[in-house]
Amino acid sequence: MGDINVFSGPMKCGKSMQIINEFNRQLVTGKNVMIFKPKIDDRMGSNLIGTRDGKKIEANNIETINELQNYNADIFFIDEFQFLDGDVKVIEEMAEKGKKFFIAGLNLTSEKKPFGKMGDLLCIADNVKMMTSICEICKNDNAVYSYFKGNKTEDIAIRRQRIYTCMQKML
Repeated sequence: MGDINVFSGPMKCGKSMQIINEFNRQLVTGKNVMIFKPKIDDRMGSNLIGTRDGKKIEANNIETINELQNYNADIFFIDEFQFLDGDVKVIEEMAEKGKKFFIAGLNLTSEKKPFGKMGDLLCIADNVKMMTSICEICKNDNAVYSYFKGNKTEDIAIRRQRIYTCMQKML
């Protein structure tokens, strides 16, 4: 039996770093390991996952959760999961067949609503590491969601907007 491991929290809490570190760790197992990211997220490049300290790793682009069934891997890594559409039951069924997952994503929008399929994923996860950030404004070291400052018309704001992590309402 496989398992589903999730790293979740606001922006700038180290989720992508956790994914890259665990990916490198799992390479030692000699198992078939693959890493994925949503095609929509091209901030680091069209097929790259990166950290704020400059670490980068090549990843396979996907648009839906269901596409994971097309890949033959023992261990699956997914970054920025909140941007994927599809049914999380695919992941649950694959885990029941022995596949292992390490998945990172924002759990909440700046309005504190579940972000994409992350709420559904957290419900089926075997292990969840909830992470926090340091607020760029008040310096609180326990920020639990990302705050978007500006005019926002949809949950997905990938480029050119200023996003803070803070527990306090911005004025």
